[in-house]
Amino acid sequence: MSEAPVTPPVTPPATPPATPPATPPAPAPWHGMTDPDASAFIANKGWQNPADVVKSYQSAEKLIGSDPSSLVKMPRLDDQTGMRALYARLGMPETADKYEIDAPKDMKLDEGYQKWDRDNFHKIGLTGDQAKSLTKAHNEYIKGVMEQQSKDYDLNVQSDKATLQREWAGGYERMMNAATSAAQSLGFTGEMIDAMEQAVGYAGTMKFFADLGKKLGEDKFVGGDGAPRFNGQLTPAEAKSQWEAMKIDKDVVAALKDKMHPGNAAASAKQKMLFAIMHQEA
Repeated sequence: MSEAPVTPPVTPPATPPATPPATPPAPAPWHGMTDPDASAFIANKGWQNPADVVKSYQSAEKLIGSDPSSLVKMPRLDDQTGMRALYARLGMPETADKYEIDAPKDMKLDEGYQKWDRDNFHKIGLTGDQAKSLTKAHNEYIKGVMEQQSKDYDLNVQSDKATLQREWAGGYERMMNAATSAAQSLGFTGEMIDAMEQAVGYAGTMKFFADLGKKLGEDKFVGGDGAPRFNGQLTPAEAKSQWEAMKIDKDVVAALKDKMHPGNAAASAKQKMLFAIMHQEA
């Protein structure tokens, strides 16, 4: 009996491996920042939501004491560009001609002086308010100095007049007239005389012109009878000078010593007059 054929077992087809489920995309960061550095900064800060950012900002503002946006960066002193930017941020005008200079109503400021001010204010970086305050204070100081100088000048003139009155005594009016006449005759203006007074004082100026007047013959007083009048018109210094001249004049000395001398009366009268002027008080 023949054997039946053996049928090989059928191998079922291989089952393909299972496909893993797709990984869902990572959610977008809450802050929406795509820049890696910005994202890393936020992560380092530990901020999880907008509320964390607001709280951090509020804390920084309290610590700083003002809005951070109002802060300025302090440059190095040798950083000229940075310093100029800082000055501009603080209120320095863009150009020098923008400065407003506070000028007193009763003072006219020189244009060159004002330009010098503005140029240097801008060079050192002053703000507009600083420049205005500085010029106001400076002009008030100068005004005060000028007013005090005027007061001091008036006091010095009064003191010099008193000195001349004591020195010239009875000859004061004649010497002053001589000084005035000499100044006018020589064409001295008031400004020129004022300049001399500033240099040598009122008394020195009047003495100078009085001496000129004497040399020009502007000091002589003539009476109605045409005769010179010296009594009370000479200064003590002039009287002393005349007396010194009399003492060395042999004829005068002889007349003074001899009462019988024909010139005794005149010499004695002049001596008495000179002594009175030499020792008079203003």
